[in-house]
Amino acid sequence: MNLTVILPEVTVYLRERLHENAAAFMLKKHPFNEVTNLELTQQLIGLQKARNKFPSFFENDQIIYPPKVNLEQTSSQTTAVYKSQIFKIDSMIDLTGGFGVDVSAFAKACPTTTHIELSSQLQEYAQHSFKEQGLQTKSYCADGMQFLKENNSQYDLIYIDPSRKTASHSKAVLLKDYEPNVIENLELLLEKGKQIMIKTSPMLDITAGLQQLKYVSSLHIVAVKNEVKELLWILNKDQVDTPVVKCVNLLTDQPVFESVIKYKSIGRYSSPLKYLYEPNAAVMKSQEFDAILEQYPLAKLDQDAHLFTSQHLIDFPGRVFEIKSVIDNKPKKIKRLYGKSARGVVTRNHKESVVQLRKKYQFSEHETDYLFFTSSEELGSIVIEAIKV
Repeated sequence: MNLTVILPEVTVYLRERLHENAAAFMLKKHPFNEVTNLELTQQLIGLQKARNKFPSFFENDQIIYPPKVNLEQTSSQTTAVYKSQIFKIDSMIDLTGGFGVDVSAFAKACPTTTHIELSSQLQEYAQHSFKEQGLQTKSYCADGMQFLKENNSQYDLIYIDPSRKTASHSKAVLLKDYEPNVIENLELLLEKGKQIMIKTSPMLDITAGLQQLKYVSSLHIVAVKNEVKELLWILNKDQVDTPVVKCVNLLTDQPVFESVIKYKSIGRYSSPLKYLYEPNAAVMKSQEFDAILEQYPLAKLDQDAHLFTSQHLIDFPGRVFEIKSVIDNKPKKIKRLYGKSARGVVTRNHKESVVQLRKKYQFSEHETDYLFFTSSEELGSIVIEAIKV
């Protein structure tokens, strides 16, 4: 780690070139003898990524950034802050601390924080960032699980973000293939922590996760602007039969959706009424569609369409549309009414993809005027013309 990259003249130089392509920047001649092109480019990439991904780091000229691969695997500041606000705690430890974005957020809400990182190089970057942020986080270069075994401390919260990219899997899908293996270490984690928070990929199957982790009390499905970023599994020693799922869509004004996970079917159907509702990505991931019917005065269009309708407008965790018309899914009629028009296109329980439909009917894009190609329990295959509310 070369401290030269945060000298005032170097920082000004880099911030004036944030718009430049990193590969081209790497090949240029730069007016600094104490820092290599590789080090300069690494810092430039870090600043470029930090501007949107962790803006509080970007605003601090003393932060030194690790290689690009480490930044790509790091939580965003938005999700890190969300995690830090789930519990009111006095102590926490991050067993897979990385660059330290998560633990930095926790340190602003929790009196005692500990950061563990296996890579000595990455731990050095993180430790420097804690110092420059004025955080009192303790940081150690160690194996997280081994640190727990050899340490007698107890923590209010143990946080772990096991790696999906391992020696044997370029992108692990199954929980047992993550490193470290949290399934094999559940008893150790629960012995040392009152609460355990495990971050996994949004691709992880929820049913399998509930079965393998055993002690799940709640699951947070975290989306940012309707893109699911991570699943947060909360475990404690008091095993519960009915875990709670909480779906959040950060950086939107959509309400949080929360439900007890259970498996039953509520058969409340209706043909399209005045308003149409499309659950956000976090709710879609949860598959808790019957819970929506329990909590909101809505009806399903169809069992497999995952769209809802109502006569009166409600606040909903997802996109809301006002229905203008409903027609049978007949190509000649669709082409006559809507062909070559500007439309947003959504498919739900429909055999043709959005790409195929756009090509077939020559639709151009539109931000508010939509066509939903879907199905209705009462009407069969239909097309709904709607305007985004």
